[in-house]
Amino acid sequence: MIGIPLGLLTANAFEWAMHKHVLHDMGRDKNNFWAFHFHEHHKVVRKNDYLDPNYEKFPLGLHAQGKEAWSLLAVSAAVAPLFPVAPFYVGTLWYCAANYYRVHKRSHQDPAWGRANIPWHYDHHMGRNADANWCVTKPWFDYVMGTREFIVGEARESNVLGLKSIPEWLAKRLPKPERLGKDLAKRSLKSVA
Repeated sequence: MIGIPLGLLTANAFEWAMHKHVLHDMGRDKNNFWAFHFHEHHKVVRKNDYLDPNYEKFPLGLHAQGKEAWSLLAVSAAVAPLFPVAPFYVGTLWYCAANYYRVHKRSHQDPAWGRANIPWHYDHHMGRNADANWCVTKPWFDYVMGTREFIVGEARESNVLGLKSIPEWLAKRLPKPERLGKDLAKRSLKSVA
């Protein structure tokens, strides 16, 4: 059963590292396979006020959202050999891959939902610093790595776990998001588009 929390932490760390180092660092090169994220997805989202209409396409096509889905399937297949020795860990990783796609897709199909439910990802796209807020499903490693930045005046999570509600005893023991994140003034979307 220890595989479940280990899987959740591994997936969140992987999500943070993949987004930062692969999708953004490597993806800045327009000739790189990973360029779809930085050069397609970000551009469309900025232009459409967080909406990405490309999520209406078939998920396994040769487009930005298809490459995202294929990558998640490849990573899920890569960990499959571990299943006989760590079924809870691998099962949790598979759940996290599916959940990542579901949450990311929904947030860009329903911007109001994304803004309210995963404000750290909204801040990644709509804030003045696209090189922050790397997590999508939960902001854990953004807090651990010091990369959580807030847009002043926008919605933000009420706790560093990014959960809607947590027991009061736990809320008292967690640091407040404001103490760990950085506030940034909102920049005009027109200046970036």
